Amino acid sequence: MSFAPKITGVGYCGMDYLCIVPSVPHDDKVEIVDSLIQGGGPAVTAVVAAARLGAGAAFCGVVGDDERGRQILRGLKDEGVRTNGVKVRKKAESPAGFCWIDRQSGKRSIAWTKGSARPLAPREIDRAVICASDLLHLDGHHARAALAAAKIARGNGVTVSVDAGTLMPGIEDVLALGEIIIASARFAALFSGLRSPAAAVRKLFLPGCRFAGITLGKRGSVGFDGKRIFRCPPYEVPAVVDTTGAGDTYHGAFAFAAAQGRPWEDCMRFATVVAALKCTRLGGRTGIPNLRTAERHLKKFETAICGA
Repeated sequence: MSFAPKITGVGYCGMDYLCIVPSVPHDDKVEIVDSLIQGGGPAVTAVVAAARLGAGAAFCGVVGDDERGRQILRGLKDEGVRTNGVKVRKKAESPAGFCWIDRQSGKRSIAWTKGSARPLAPREIDRAVICASDLLHLDGHHARAALAAAKIARGNGVTVSVDAGTLMPGIEDVLALGEIIIASARFAALFSGLRSPAAAVRKLFLPGCRFAGITLGKRGSVGFDGKRIFRCPPYEVPAVVDTTGAGDTYHGAFAFAAAQGRPWEDCMRFATVVAALKCTRLGGRTGIPNLRTAERHLKKFETAICGA
């Protein structure tokens, strides 16, 4: 499909300090195998993924006026993401995440901080940017501003997508305005009180929702459109180096495909492929493919599924 959608994100953005280690230490020391410093965060990584795929992209969030904040903004501008909606707080520390990645499995452990920057306020949301978008993507951070942005979007025919990754104050109000709600397996279980993903995804399908989904890691993902349950297997890559940002990338790729008008099952497959390719490189953004590469792997994936 040739249509390049416009996608705007509202949420957390920070700097990620990543290292691959032989094993994650507990009251011990290990030598780092590889390391990387790179921008990260749920909605912002999703927006970067959409931009890498060819979308017009913008982001709204906050950073401090420190070196970390300047690095965050440079990283977004290098990806072609508009940063007019990112507010720089004076004398404030920018958000950060510290990630340890297990060399054998690619799984990671993360410790993160919001920093000291004051949250985005509803009045700081640029209405024109939201209205000019095809899709608004939220991660639940800056809940009051996110809610204001979602109301603007819904009132102007802009699709609202929600990354339900963590149960946090105000997330229920944001979910109530979501048309696309995709949750982590942990969030879905806590939110629904159900262990079965197929049952939990039905609970996520709230009034006004058009699609609900749950990402299941190595087990793929499950979706529901109000009538039908969709199941998507994982896309196998030769080696998983780092899973940091895989879920965020899935959201960005799904948002890109959904904004293009692709069927839900096709969106799931496309997002699965893009997220899997991300995992072949260290960092939440390094391995995100361009559209041509993603489409080539998608054809392989669909051939494998149809032949199974």
